[in-house]
Amino acid sequence: MCANDLKLSRPTPWKQVVVLCRKCGKKQDGGFGSKGKDSLKSLLRQGLRDNGRRRDVRVFETSCMGVCPKRGVTALNASRPGTLHVIAAGTDAPTALQTLLGDDAIPDRGGVEPA
Repeated sequence: MCANDLKLSRPTPWKQVVVLCRKCGKKQDGGFGSKGKDSLKSLLRQGLRDNGRRRDVRVFETSCMGVCPKRGVTALNASRPGTLHVIAAGTDAPTALQTLLGDDAIPDRGGVEPA
């Protein structure tokens, strides 16, 4: 077996990765969206889709991160692993995306408004 046979990597379209605590999300039983019935994961994905960033940012859930807030979900931007964020229940998509992605939350469309 040669070294090329062991190559197990491939490129992805993702520019950033957001990791959410699955346990926090289940405790919230929704808590996000206009009616409070959406999960943070679905809220973030819809927000990214609305801004044309769905393929740029991967959002997935993992096991407990150990913060365990009462009314929120622990989240991490893998590009900045030194900071864990707690996204409070009821937070809207633009605010959550700004917290997690910072200046990269909304794409620069060169003055062109989204259709």
